[in-house]
Amino acid sequence: MRRFLSRRQALQEAAIGFGGLAFNSLVALGAERTAFDLQPRRPHFAPKAKNVIFIYIGGGPSTIDMFDPKPVLRKYDGQPAPFEIKGRALNGSQQVMASPWEFTKCGQSGREISNLLPNFQKVVDNVSFVRSMQTDRIDHSTAQFTFVTGRGFTGFPSIGSWVNYALGSENQNLPGYIALGEGASIGTRAHSAAWLPPVFSGTAMRADAKAPIYDIRRPESISPEQQARLLDMVKELNREQKAHHPLDQDLEARIANYELAARMQVEAMRVADLSAESEETRRLYGCDNKVSGQFGQLCLMARRLVQSGVRFVQVYGGGGGNWDTHSNIVGQLPGLCQYIDQGMAALLTDLDQRGMLADTLVVWSGEFGRLPTIEAKNSAPGRDHNPYGFNMWMAGAGVKRGFDFGQTDELGYAALPEFRVGHADIHATIQHLLGIDYKRNTFFYEGRDESLVGVSPARVLHEILA
Repeated sequence: MRRFLSRRQALQEAAIGFGGLAFNSLVALGAERTAFDLQPRRPHFAPKAKNVIFIYIGGGPSTIDMFDPKPVLRKYDGQPAPFEIKGRALNGSQQVMASPWEFTKCGQSGREISNLLPNFQKVVDNVSFVRSMQTDRIDHSTAQFTFVTGRGFTGFPSIGSWVNYALGSENQNLPGYIALGEGASIGTRAHSAAWLPPVFSGTAMRADAKAPIYDIRRPESISPEQQARLLDMVKELNREQKAHHPLDQDLEARIANYELAARMQVEAMRVADLSAESEETRRLYGCDNKVSGQFGQLCLMARRLVQSGVRFVQVYGGGGGNWDTHSNIVGQLPGLCQYIDQGMAALLTDLDQRGMLADTLVVWSGEFGRLPTIEAKNSAPGRDHNPYGFNMWMAGAGVKRGFDFGQTDELGYAALPEFRVGHADIHATIQHLLGIDYKRNTFFYEGRDESLVGVSPARVLHEILA
């Protein structure tokens, strides 16, 4: 005999099943919570890289004036481009501007590098260029979000947070992800964990031995014993609250951060004390140079951090000025290049000499490049944003030395279709070198498994891998 249920009966009987599903979900989440810490984890497969130093040049560096010489630009200099150049402005200028600077063939690879970068010219054999980058975003903030978080808008975790989440840290006295310097227009969101557990966020540090992190020093009015008693009391209160709120991620992160901060008081100051380096090393990085010293110190500190087991270090290269050269590129770009040139070259040299380049991946990029045309006709022209084709480079662990992948057209305007590389490909490649399967590095959020690449088509750039 068939049994018919009323809607009320159906809901009453199904409630037990729904409740069971909810309970199982909470139990599973509670089990996962034990993994929300910075303990080192095994990668998915054998890695080539143990650490990453990501030099991020926010503002759109003009790579056709730095690494990607285009002789044809001289042919059309001051004339209309032979094909349409699209910029942000409607009816923008089509007048071609050749690079005002000379290029020199460098190293055994013979690749041409602008004379704006005399130090980088000496180490260019260490790097692989990806010469066919493109992005679907033409404005700074959205392009920066795309390049560091995989999405063209706010609210998603940065690449360093995903790496931190996947692998943890080899040094439990330092954060697994550290951001040095300034230069992203999206601010701290460039190294935020967003909705990943907060413990995986990037920690801002400075090359300042006295105060490398805000409020890290113990006040002189408090003795070590008093501080220890205070920390024990706070720890006990936090544990008591956690017992009542076991799934509170912010509380979990706060407890972890208190404990980490106490350990960092010694370790962070040690790492930030650049005076411990030899005079020869400090000269290599140009630490005392008025123009390049600040960035040189950040690069030296980045080396000290990865040497101490920090998994991911993000170095912002915008502190030397505004890379957004819409006007007066001739007046601005030389100083900007001087700001980063010695530091980034010294970093590659230093890592190589210490044998650390074998397992440290160095990545250099901006969010996009600049157009081969002038933005407007005036006495000091500049270049508009170019998302259609630009260069970036990688060096170190698992990356070929002296190799070029892809190219842009004869004007340096757009990546050739057969070579196009997007941000998701770079994200997949970085994770691959760290032994992370980018398809498996996921986090359940709002009903689905999210990842750094999301739904974007992505592939590992095996062409540049050794």
